[in-house]
Amino acid sequence: MHILLNIMLIWWHLTLGPLNTNIGETSPPNIIIILADDLGYGDVGGFYGGIAHTPHLNQLAREGMLFTDFHSNGAMCSPTRAALLTGRYQQRLGIEDPLPGDWQQKGLGAIKGIASEDLYSTPTIADYLKKSGYATAFFGKWHLGNHPDANPRNFGFDTFRGLTSGDGDYFSKLDRYGFPDWWQNEKLSFQEGYTTDVITDNGIQFIAENKKQPFFLYLAHLGVHFPWQSPEDEHLEIRKEGTDYTSSLPGAASKLGPHPPEEVPETLISMIESLDRNLGKLVACLKAEGLDKNTLVFFTSDNGQYLNYQGETWPSVGSNGQLRGEKSDLYEGGHRVPAIAWWPGKIPAGSQNHETLASFDLLPTFLELTGQPFPDSEGPDRLDGQSLLPVLTERGKVPDRTLFWRTPEAIAVRKGPWKLLEDREKESLALYNLDHDLSESRDRKADFPEIFRELSQLKDSWEQEMDK
Repeated sequence: MHILLNIMLIWWHLTLGPLNTNIGETSPPNIIIILADDLGYGDVGGFYGGIAHTPHLNQLAREGMLFTDFHSNGAMCSPTRAALLTGRYQQRLGIEDPLPGDWQQKGLGAIKGIASEDLYSTPTIADYLKKSGYATAFFGKWHLGNHPDANPRNFGFDTFRGLTSGDGDYFSKLDRYGFPDWWQNEKLSFQEGYTTDVITDNGIQFIAENKKQPFFLYLAHLGVHFPWQSPEDEHLEIRKEGTDYTSSLPGAASKLGPHPPEEVPETLISMIESLDRNLGKLVACLKAEGLDKNTLVFFTSDNGQYLNYQGETWPSVGSNGQLRGEKSDLYEGGHRVPAIAWWPGKIPAGSQNHETLASFDLLPTFLELTGQPFPDSEGPDRLDGQSLLPVLTERGKVPDRTLFWRTPEAIAVRKGPWKLLEDREKESLALYNLDHDLSESRDRKADFPEIFRELSQLKDSWEQEMDK
């Protein structure tokens, strides 16, 4: 491992400049991904315009790089998580919808995690970094399978603590079916406390235990996904073991939490501010340990926010700012998300980037960062994402490309400022110019028929490749 680290240090010196002499700056950089859940483009304060008080996220942006056109690869939880971890379109892995979470009721053999066996043979970020001598840990929401075979420990992570399903009570740690869902590696192991705090505290403990070697820490917060519970809500009704919480109607057995609909927006703000405080706590830890100048932190969300839930039943939730649409949509509100990269001394402070980027770009970024070869572009592990390292250092751009999003109900194609959106339920196709119409309010296909045809052909070709 020492030979590999020395090679990486030589590469690091040649590509990103001279290193200082203390331990925090002579090791390969630590890498931290902080993934919020359902955090919308208009939920965060500062640049994104949200009403929540988010001083720590704002400070992270002032000290790092803020992205205005960053996208989750999916408009729902599981698809984005699969793409992020593998650097590939989630369609290659058989995932376009959130995975179910009721294996306890159906038996251990019913749901074996990732919908396609391909993920079991596809290297993840943790697999790659572990081979380069990194300690790896995952804390938080997995949502890539409940079956033991789908445990994060089988995907390159040395350590796992958190939940495997799509949501859990923030205090009792029970899933929506009333089963315990908080694990330490392969065993159920309850941890007391508010989930957002617990995930952060686990991460800080991991940093303390691994600060003398390179580490990869993936904090996948449940916040701010429902059940909508603030840190102050422990005295309210929480989930009880053996009770079914799959109802989405207001009431004690709702999966959405203990609050009536009119209280949800204020509760959500409290949840966002808790997420912000925990980010601040983590960054303060890095600075106190002298690790800040040798640690890359990337903060983003897995998809956009709900504007409402089931229409008039839950009429107001969060905000995607001026973007049209919400979580599960392929309008911008479903997948354009807040994103900030922070690395003092390497990423220019107070910078903004306006390129169209996505979750699956993180894995190739880390491969280039650690000097690892990319998989064969024609091989079974080929990557769809592009390295962001030139962007982060402001020494270059991501090559021009076309990006795709697909759900069972819709497909979107993005090339430059142009976006083609097909709503398969309504059997409609629209073309938008996002440079002039970020709210996607004006269909331009009649005005630009050649661009419409080009993007339609790209859509068809991509689908043929994904559906082989």
